[in-house]
Amino acid sequence: MAGRGDEVPRPNPWHIRFADRRAAEGWGHLLAQAPENLDRAWVAITSDPRHVDSRQHPLRGALGEVKIGGESLEQWQYEATSGGRLWYAIDEEQRTLWITRAGTGHPKATDSRRGR
Repeated sequence: MAGRGDEVPRPNPWHIRFADRRAAEGWGHLLAQAPENLDRAWVAITSDPRHVDSRQHPLRGALGEVKIGGESLEQWQYEATSGGRLWYAIDEEQRTLWITRAGTGHPKATDSRRGR
């Protein structure tokens, strides 16, 4: 039974984990640059990982899927700042969101002008 001073767990929890060290470092850079935006991103992706709007959407093409622990998972993006992005993979079975990329700069891999 919970009591005074205990942390209140989220009713419908999603766990967030870093897929690798680079993602963790990028998270740290975003946290230093835009902590309020990163907090909003956290709430948004853990509330509804598959919500689609101007900031949150699935990645397309080859970027739309990533392998983590041998499993193919769908990969999404959240635009935390005008250039800063979070990429995350959704593991529905484990209720885990894997941060696969985080950073303060716009990822070149999603630049629609690439290859022109």
